Amino acid sequence: MASSKSGNLADRMKHLLGTAKFSDAHFSLLSAHKNILASASEVFEAMFRFDSQNGKAENVPDVEAEAFKVMLSFIYADDLSELNGDNAMAVLYAADKYGIEGLVDICLQIPIQNLPNVFLAHSKALLFDLEEFAHKCLRYICQNAAELFESEEFLQIDQNLLCEIFELDQLMISSEFELWQTALRWADEKCRQNAIECSAENRRDALGPALFQIRFPLILTKDFTKSIVPSGVLTSEEMFGIYQFHCHPNLRGVPGLKPLEFPWHGRIFDWNTAKGNWATLALEIEKFSEFAGEKVESWRNSEAMLMNGFEWKISAEIKTEEESNDKCLGFFLVCTAPKENGNWSCECSATLRIVSQKSGTKDLTDKYDHVFNNESNSWGFLEFITFTKWMDPDEGLYDSDEDKVTLAIDFTVA
Repeated sequence: MASSKSGNLADRMKHLLGTAKFSDAHFSLLSAHKNILASASEVFEAMFRFDSQNGKAENVPDVEAEAFKVMLSFIYADDLSELNGDNAMAVLYAADKYGIEGLVDICLQIPIQNLPNVFLAHSKALLFDLEEFAHKCLRYICQNAAELFESEEFLQIDQNLLCEIFELDQLMISSEFELWQTALRWADEKCRQNAIECSAENRRDALGPALFQIRFPLILTKDFTKSIVPSGVLTSEEMFGIYQFHCHPNLRGVPGLKPLEFPWHGRIFDWNTAKGNWATLALEIEKFSEFAGEKVESWRNSEAMLMNGFEWKISAEIKTEEESNDKCLGFFLVCTAPKENGNWSCECSATLRIVSQKSGTKDLTDKYDHVFNNESNSWGFLEFITFTKWMDPDEGLYDSDEDKVTLAIDFTVA
């Protein structure tokens, strides 16, 4: 009686791939079978159709051997046992090159935090025109900026990616001064890589347009004077412009002042993120003129965020002042506990902010501390700002061309 082999199709295919028996497709990496590869990929089918008589091994210099093997295991037996975060991007490259769409989709589902280099993953995603995955990488970078900026991988990114990251409103950093220090560390590494002096001029050249994404006007004057001015990276004219901004926040109201060259508005984490015991919520109101013009009291709410077991959201309401009969903004942070929790409390410190839409006008902020509980789960300001002041054409925060506003709350929970 002849010996039998495994009755499992996947095992038989793995055996066929592993032993290379009857293989007729030879790569510099390993051998395979043309019919199987052609059945999985139009790229392989075309390759073998026009090269059917060539017995020479196909040279694949741009694909890593491990990644090629993982791809073949998937083609032969849907085997993903060797796919992991460390090789996912190399496998993605191979799968994209040979048109294995199912494997491409699987690689894109690998959690971002499992990838060893999210900056490289972002670059690969752009190379493959995978915009959604590139966006996921940027989102992860923003949410973990403080940790990632300390990594060796960050120091290896190019100027274009540095500029793209620094430009993002969603960048979760403790301060713009911290971002300045990060920028210097990156620039110094580029100087070392190019074997040049870490001079002010070379630092500025290394940073290029990324320098103009740092929001210097938001840095405390004492830090700016003590650390940034002596660095020599900024020109005298640029430094003078920043000092002017601190003296005259509403640059439109002072004739003769040169427009500011650096962004001045605060960063907004409009991806609504929570990290540890602090978080940021954002609410963007489109067609604000319609909202402001509504005759009855109305409101807008942000998407809810779950943090520390509680649900948080922004509530913005149109109120009317009793004395002046002027409309104003009611601006609140709302906390909701699980229904089964009838007796609860939560200490919170919050900074409420209207992001100015006009160049040269600072954000409007106010702060409070509050203990949320089932008797007091919404707290803020009934009259945060009047609409007359808000929409003033000279000194207000509203830009009629944009016709939208962004409200944000940065808060910590004890």
